[in-house]
Amino acid sequence: MNAKYFSITTFFIIILLAVSVNAVTPDVKYKVITDSVNVNDTSNPALYSLTITNSGALTERYQLYTISAFWNINPTIVIVPAGEPKTFTLEIALNDKQIYGPQLVPITIKSLSSDDTVVENFYVYVKPLNYTVLSYVPNVAMEVNTKYEVDPREPISIEVYMRNRNPLNIKDLRIIVESPLLNKEYLTTLGPLDEKTNQILFTDISKIQEPGKYPIIVRIVTQNKTIAQVQKEVQVIGYSEVTVEQTKIRGLFSYTEKIKVHNNGNYEATKLVKVQKNFFEKIFTSTSAKYVPISEDGIGYLSWNIPLKPQESYELTISTNYNIIAIIVIIIIALIILYYIFRSPVLLFKRARILSSNDDGISEIRVKLHLKNRSGQVIRNIKVIDKYPKIVSLVEDNSLGALKPTKMLSADKVHSLLMWNLESLEPYEERLLSYTVRSRLNIVGNLSLHAAKVRFQSPAGERTHTSNDVTLKHKSENVISYD
Repeated sequence: MNAKYFSITTFFIIILLAVSVNAVTPDVKYKVITDSVNVNDTSNPALYSLTITNSGALTERYQLYTISAFWNINPTIVIVPAGEPKTFTLEIALNDKQIYGPQLVPITIKSLSSDDTVVENFYVYVKPLNYTVLSYVPNVAMEVNTKYEVDPREPISIEVYMRNRNPLNIKDLRIIVESPLLNKEYLTTLGPLDEKTNQILFTDISKIQEPGKYPIIVRIVTQNKTIAQVQKEVQVIGYSEVTVEQTKIRGLFSYTEKIKVHNNGNYEATKLVKVQKNFFEKIFTSTSAKYVPISEDGIGYLSWNIPLKPQESYELTISTNYNIIAIIVIIIIALIILYYIFRSPVLLFKRARILSSNDDGISEIRVKLHLKNRSGQVIRNIKVIDKYPKIVSLVEDNSLGALKPTKMLSADKVHSLLMWNLESLEPYEERLLSYTVRSRLNIVGNLSLHAAKVRFQSPAGERTHTSNDVTLKHKSENVISYD
């Protein structure tokens, strides 16, 4: 007996659980078809298009009834399949001829499986015996909400709340938004004693709108008359977004930096631009605008404070050119190359020494000519020519190894010539030529000896090289002056 009782109880519990699981509060929506009745004609009820949506998993039966004794409704039972909406016409008929004027009829929609209920108040106007059509003056309460501070880079949201204060069904309600920032108009409706909230989103405000305070006026217009108006004030915030783009163009001995600065903001801003340059680089740098040199942590910079209006761009050009250095280096290298190409491969140095002198003057002099081939080639057909004053005479030199002059000639009335002919000079070979002159009379004062000259044959043809001059001073042992 206890087991049987337990099984029956369990069955009913499962049934109740299944019903409770399926029980879902219905979703109810309606539209007005006819919202008035005549007290003398109860056969013409008020009509509403009613939609009930069953979001449960089972077909549901709904009961419709009113607690008001003044009204009858039809239908009273509605079956709605699972997961589907059902739309039907609800009739609300007057049951008492003693009432008139605007009425609210409470209708309960009850789920028969779960006892969940939804109560909706339906507006019905009862026309009296001597009814004449009344004309309502539109009366709408309005509230407007928006942020006080707005960023022009972001959309502006305006929330408009409206409440109809009388039974007038307003079908042509225009909401007009006017402002230096934005303007918009759209059409809506507002049912009898209805209330609604509209959110208006403005996305076309200028991103460079100047910062400041701006009024926003919201008006409700019907039948070309403004029935409600609210004014709000918003403040557009200022912002600046300065971007810097830098490009570098390199040349062979130069480079150019281009810096483009752009203000994406909505108010004027100043941007500090700095480029690192040391002292040496500054010498060879030119800029399109005057700069101010600054130093930070021991590092030198060129700096500019660039003012920018909203959406304004500025381009700065910085050129560092080392072409002058390159040209100088190239010229120096070219000169060195030319020097080595065109320099004389044979060098000739002249020296002289006083062999004999007294207080009255110089009497005997020794002259040496140092000949040197500084090239890596053999030099041929060499002639060395030297001059000495005729006031002295050549002393014959019989020392071993001394190379005697090939010729002795009279150059002019003042000088005599000595000439040596050499067949060749090997690469880097040196020769020493010398001779001695003596004067019968002492030479008083300084004695100047002209430069010697060497002629030779080179691959480029015959060439000549001249030695230095020599000046001898009285009472000096060995003084040589080179040009």
